[in-house]
Amino acid sequence: MNDADDLINPDKKALGARLKKLREGFSWTLGELSEATKHLDPTGDGISKVSISRYENGDSYPGYRELKLIAQVFAVPVSSLFYGDIPDPYAGWEMSLDDYLRSVIKSVLIEEGVIEGESRASREQKQVLALRAIQARRRPISLETLDDEDKAEHARLKKDGWKKIEQLAKEVDAASQRKGNNTQK
Repeated sequence: MNDADDLINPDKKALGARLKKLREGFSWTLGELSEATKHLDPTGDGISKVSISRYENGDSYPGYRELKLIAQVFAVPVSSLFYGDIPDPYAGWEMSLDDYLRSVIKSVLIEEGVIEGESRASREQKQVLALRAIQARRRPISLETLDDEDKAEHARLKKDGWKKIEQLAKEVDAASQRKGNNTQK
């Protein structure tokens, strides 16, 4: 490949665009991202603002060390820098321990208000509301056509379903209260 091909390489541009989107999603400047990489780098060198700018503009590729630091700073898998939200086609379907821990840490940071995004509690609250809406739209079963055994089963299922919804609602309320208490401190 010659230098002219490097200037128009769409992979560099796509990686750069994903990196810039991640950085702007955190509302960070190039300098702030550079500082964050310095804190995670065992040598303390981090990645310079100039290098980050070159990656974002598609002028050059980050090396393995830089990719790893960037992925750690944003708590995303390295593959997301190359493939975006599309899963890595060469990876297995299971979630790795690193990915799981990153998702837990990211969720906690969101719930604490350190970073923006949708928290786990918010997602659970939406699920509770959706379950309630589904429950409200269900047509009642005509109990006249059921025998005693079916009526008892129907009553048990109805009772268990509402217990689960109430339990989820309490968990969401508790998480919201914890978040409210933490932001008031």
